[in-house]
Amino acid sequence: MSAKALAIVRALNAPIRRLSPVARIAAGLAAIIGCLLYGMYSLSNAESVFVAGDARFYIAMASGDYSQVMQPFASRQLGALLVAGWMHLSHCTVETGFLIEGTASIVFTLVAIYYLALKTAAPRWLLFAMAFVPFWNFLLQDLVLPDLWYSALLALLLLLLEEEHMLAAALMMFPLMLSRESTVLTLACFLIACWKRLRWTERVVAVISAVAGSIVVKHLAMRAQPNSEHLPASIYMLAKVPWNLMNNVFGLVPWSNVNTQFCAVPRWAFHVHLGPVQGIGICGFSVTGWVLISEALLSEFGLLPLLLGFLWWRGRKPGAPSVLLRFTLFYGVASLVLAPVLGTWAARLIGYAWPIFFVALPMLFDRIPHKATTFRRECAGLGFFAAHMLLFFVAYRYFWITLLVLNLTIWTVGYCLLRYWFGEEENRFDRAHVTPHQPVEVI
Repeated sequence: MSAKALAIVRALNAPIRRLSPVARIAAGLAAIIGCLLYGMYSLSNAESVFVAGDARFYIAMASGDYSQVMQPFASRQLGALLVAGWMHLSHCTVETGFLIEGTASIVFTLVAIYYLALKTAAPRWLLFAMAFVPFWNFLLQDLVLPDLWYSALLALLLLLLEEEHMLAAALMMFPLMLSRESTVLTLACFLIACWKRLRWTERVVAVISAVAGSIVVKHLAMRAQPNSEHLPASIYMLAKVPWNLMNNVFGLVPWSNVNTQFCAVPRWAFHVHLGPVQGIGICGFSVTGWVLISEALLSEFGLLPLLLGFLWWRGRKPGAPSVLLRFTLFYGVASLVLAPVLGTWAARLIGYAWPIFFVALPMLFDRIPHKATTFRRECAGLGFFAAHMLLFFVAYRYFWITLLVLNLTIWTVGYCLLRYWFGEEENRFDRAHVTPHQPVEVI
């Protein structure tokens, strides 16, 4: 192996924060530009963002036509209202308004993520591993939906937590709740992860901000139509949990007399009295939910989940995690666990966990003690990056069984490369004597 090749391998595996400030900015910009360019390429070959998914509801809200909007879409107001305001000021079309908001949101989210990652001891190739995952393509394809806008608001919350501006972070619950009702989960994770760091004033402000946002949304949504089952919002949201649990986890396809999309006549049913819903039952058994969830878990973020789990296990002892790391871990894990019970759009729901892969993951490298490694082990680190990129190029391109075999094979190879790259785990006694505030790096 030539000296030049050796130098390249060591440079790619070296910690990001060892780069000069100018080099770090250049590396971050290169990764962001690469992500955006590939995202635009994917959009050019996909369905129009203005007809994809549930885009019609948000376009109707931005246009002021609430007769075409139903719950729960009407509870996600802020993004559409900002587009409406921009349309009023600049006299642009609704499509242009959403394109402007979406572009600003994706750029801000990426800049915030890389601003945080560039401070860590993560290997330099991780900057590009985070840029090239299917998640970004799905997020851009749902540009009209509130997910991209919500990601930008969540990225702002993460920046505030990184600087420990806790009162400002608490106040963020108001715009977050105006944007999506799942802010209830964000609030819960915020209070749990930051409880010891928060003063009572900040805890109360966070709850009041979320409640105020909920009240405002309820007032704004009065013009909209009820949900498809014509149930009260609270009952509708609670009923989604067992409905999706049966479908996605147990493989039992649910049925109701007002929701007959899976079958007209169920194999088993019983009577209930929930307004228009007079009967619920089971259509039969299906593996579709398992297929969609397994595809999303194994493909959405490439091999980053495998790397995250490995690093968390290796770095689980020394030192107390920062407020930001605690929040992203709580929020990411909660999003992953709850994804199967929130709906059937698995790729979108798994994507809600992005902070754990783009923010927590680079920070976990700071908790792994530095070890001098051999050249072969450094090559294993680059081999893991290559396996991640291979998974990115095969993701969602094959039939389920073929894709599952490919994914599991790549995940197995990736795990073996991680084991060789990091070597055997040191014993717990040694890790317990690492000074909590000692700077640690890994190559």
